[in-house]
Amino acid sequence: MNQDAPVLDSDWAGRELREIQFSSDDDGLRIGRFKAHDWFADGSFYLLDTPGHTIGHMCGLARTSSNPDAFIFMGGDACHHGGEFRPTQYLPLPQSISPSPFASETDEARRALAMRAARSVCPGSLFQEVHHTKSATEPFYRPTAEISWDRELAQWVVDGMEEFDAQDNVLVGIAHDTEFIGNVPMFPDDLSNWQDTKCKEKVRWAFLKDFGEAIDRSQL
Repeated sequence: MNQDAPVLDSDWAGRELREIQFSSDDDGLRIGRFKAHDWFADGSFYLLDTPGHTIGHMCGLARTSSNPDAFIFMGGDACHHGGEFRPTQYLPLPQSISPSPFASETDEARRALAMRAARSVCPGSLFQEVHHTKSATEPFYRPTAEISWDRELAQWVVDGMEEFDAQDNVLVGIAHDTEFIGNVPMFPDDLSNWQDTKCKEKVRWAFLKDFGEAIDRSQL
């Protein structure tokens, strides 16, 4: 046993360990492009085979309501910033962004600007101008080899996330997206009405505030 391992044998004492085996058969269950495992065998929660960032990485797809169907895609560490899977050809950078990505800023020096931004519609062109290809349909970032077990496979997974993200009835979240805090109900609160409370609209473009120092915000 490796005493320096992040997870030790003793951590599993008294627990049942179930190792998921995704079907290698082309006729096996798939959701989108990903191999899937119906965890409860009732369509309420699926594990998705999404290696790339690490060996054996998995994402989750939870049904939050039915009739109509709505889901939350739990991206885990498939990527680490909203700019890795937005914007896309399915979900272009909009001409105007509301709520403004800067509306949540609270630093004293930026409070006045944040209040003005919250009352305005933020032009998407400001962020397109700082995009490395000036594109409104390509993500700002791509997975890198430095943090990927298999960079090409990691990109394939992100491409699949983009397909889910384009669906109005799927809320996509990743482990490192701090914008979910305060905008999306957390356990043990109920999340079944995330569409009615506009959670997706609140967090979809919030990552753009990270580019605040690179754009000319006098245009707001």
